[in-house]
Amino acid sequence: MSFSFKPVFFLNFILLTVLFSCRNHYKNEESVEKAMKKYDSLIVKMNADSIAMLYTPDGDLGKMAHGRDSIRKFLTQFRYYKVLSQSSNTDLIAIERDTALQTGTYQQQVVVFGKDTVTVKGVFNTKWIWLEGSGWHIRRMETQPGK
Repeated sequence: MSFSFKPVFFLNFILLTVLFSCRNHYKNEESVEKAMKKYDSLIVKMNADSIAMLYTPDGDLGKMAHGRDSIRKFLTQFRYYKVLSQSSNTDLIAIERDTALQTGTYQQQVVVFGKDTVTVKGVFNTKWIWLEGSGWHIRRMETQPGK
């Protein structure tokens, strides 16, 4: 039995291997962390439009707002608050196909109506959905102050 080397077959095999190995490259814990850090930075800027666009079209901001327009409108209520800092620390990330669940703690420092500085901290639970072409988006974000 003789073996004949077929470069086209070999190149196709290499190409498919690279494509499949890269396919889930962005659906990992590091990419979820990066998406959450983006969320944190948008909160500091209090850019309601950009924050709303980080949600899925049918996303939920707790029980307060459903859908991007509702989230945007809800966030504009806080336009007189100045967020000095927003940080999140992840306790757990679980990824299954196009869904990631993330839990952790957050801390935020806010100046309320240009007077008092308040520190708020607590726990968060986030369900992320991978949208092809634009990455991770929040399907549901729930926070609970206190921890």
